Amino acid sequence: MNEVTRARLKLFGAILLVILLAHVLIITLIMKHHPAPVEESPVGTEQAATAAAVQTAVPASSATAPVPVKEEKKPGFWSRLFGGGQKKQAAVAPAPPPPPPVYRYKKPTGNPNFEKPFNFATAVHGNLPASQVVGSAGATSGIMVDLTTRNVLWEKNSTAKVPIASMVKMMTLLVTFEELEKNPAISLESPVQITKTALAVPRTGVVWLDPRETFPLSDLLKAVTIKSANDAAVQVAEFIGGDVDSFVNRMNLRAQTLGMTNSHFVSPCGLPDKKKGNSLSCARDMVVLAEQLLEYPDVMRWSTTKQDFIREGEKKTMLTTTNKLVNPRWPGVDGLKTGFINASGYCLTFSVLRDGRRIVGCVTGFKSARDRDRFSRKLIDWGYARAAALK
Repeated sequence: MNEVTRARLKLFGAILLVILLAHVLIITLIMKHHPAPVEESPVGTEQAATAAAVQTAVPASSATAPVPVKEEKKPGFWSRLFGGGQKKQAAVAPAPPPPPPVYRYKKPTGNPNFEKPFNFATAVHGNLPASQVVGSAGATSGIMVDLTTRNVLWEKNSTAKVPIASMVKMMTLLVTFEELEKNPAISLESPVQITKTALAVPRTGVVWLDPRETFPLSDLLKAVTIKSANDAAVQVAEFIGGDVDSFVNRMNLRAQTLGMTNSHFVSPCGLPDKKKGNSLSCARDMVVLAEQLLEYPDVMRWSTTKQDFIREGEKKTMLTTTNKLVNPRWPGVDGLKTGFINASGYCLTFSVLRDGRRIVGCVTGFKSARDRDRFSRKLIDWGYARAAALK
């Protein structure tokens, strides 16, 4: 054997040794992380034998048949070596998203900024220059908000508590429609029997409801929204709340949940109560309330109706809107509610939609409806120009 052959044999032996050592190392690591089942010790075997002997000594009649235990099959060496033998858990599918809510009368506006706080940093405060808008000095309080951006465009004493007269009916409408939304037992077609409660309402701003009559709820709500009928508002409150006081309590609770901190209602129609005085609110709270009513198409449809009627034949009763801003001359105006008693002066909560931008405002305390309406029209035009400038 020459030197070359011996060198080759030595190299081959060295390679085999390295391979063998590598296998030993790999097997050692695998056994460390996947230990084989521990066999019973001799002591355990001896104890098992003793137990078996004792069982043999027990009579068959008193012995309980042993329950066979199915041994779990342990993974073998090659399974442990290549990671097999482990059952994979099936992937759990994510829960499906909840179905979208189904509404009966509500239609969300889809405004992504709905119910977000108003931005007062953008507001022009107090009376506006006559060169821009004539008549702001006639307002006791007021506010105008771009609901699209939440920017307050103008405000004057907007958190001052003042009597709001028939603008109270906005909360009457909201509580009623929210009850319709959640209570399948009633609908706009539900018959409402007129009671003596409606007769007790002072004979001003009424549709002369008679206890011998029955109306669908929708007719009474039309009378409330279009004509601002006080007897219809009281009758609706009794129908929805069981009695008028319970309904008024619900109005105040709803005001609290909406953050209308300067509002307190004493009636569903806006007339003063002999013992409790006037319903009070503020311009800011009225805009918060108005935003909620925008979600109900029936309210908005009636708010833009100039004239409708209830009853048929000789008893046909016309309903004419009290909101003179609902007019083709003032595009986009679609609501909402006027108000007047001596203590409040002439008030208005208005809503306007132009070119996709929704502006809502409230003014109170004017000495005449003419002054209120003239100022509101000028204010709306000014407000849209300012909103566009603010972006």
